[in-house]
Amino acid sequence: MRAEYRQLQFRGEEGKIFETFLNDFEEKLFDPDVDKNELVCETIYELETGKSGYNEALDRARIAGDLAGQAHLLNMDPRNNAQEPEYYGDIDVKKYSRNKPIHWLWTYFDKLPVGRNCLLGFPLRRLMGRYMFAHLGENVKLFHNIEFTYGYNLHIEDNVIVHREVMLDDRGGIHIKKNASISDYAHIYSHHHHADDIMNIELKPVVIGENARITYHSTVLAGQNVGNWAILGALGLATKSLENQEIKGGIPAKPLGKVDPKGGVGVQKGQIILQDE
Repeated sequence: MRAEYRQLQFRGEEGKIFETFLNDFEEKLFDPDVDKNELVCETIYELETGKSGYNEALDRARIAGDLAGQAHLLNMDPRNNAQEPEYYGDIDVKKYSRNKPIHWLWTYFDKLPVGRNCLLGFPLRRLMGRYMFAHLGENVKLFHNIEFTYGYNLHIEDNVIVHREVMLDDRGGIHIKKNASISDYAHIYSHHHHADDIMNIELKPVVIGENARITYHSTVLAGQNVGNWAILGALGLATKSLENQEIKGGIPAKPLGKVDPKGGVGVQKGQIILQDE
């Protein structure tokens, strides 16, 4: 059975509310005169409470001496938190400082119930990705709880799908080419540590080829590329690169077959079960 993705859309008048919210956010996000920290505070407050007025709410909590309320509201402000990437010595501070407010909004949004709404989540993440990433193509689907390191070293082409709970460690750079699919809980790394000194790191970029598939719970290690139409099977660990159309699986990943882009999957060795995204 071939099952194409369904096209989902907002319904009626309710959809106009979401679209107005997204258009307003987009206008402010790409307006150089808008303070992105203030934008994030207000956006998080609105999405979490269903009301506007972040600064007013914070003032009320201060006047009332509500410490828990103040702490909760202050945590919405990117300036009051440090994210993990800020500890890393290879960070480009200038580039990440630009991304940080929107990175915090991305993280916070995905923890809210509204973050599971694909009708809002897909377009909102695309807007944030356009702002933060080196490149974000057209018709990209980004599901909830995707983690990335800096964002500014992440290049994603058209029609890519990145499913939930994926780790994209772009410290050394990740380039995901068009039509590729990254399945749930997959991990792609672009740095590794020296065995004798954990602070001695090497940055090695990774390229995921066109129409490639990184399937469930699999891992691509730094510097190991995945060719066009290649598949890394579920739970596979790519310690070496995959050639075009190659299927690998296991720990460490070993050759299991070849993909015929015109005729499906032709298994050459043993048998492999490939689960559709």
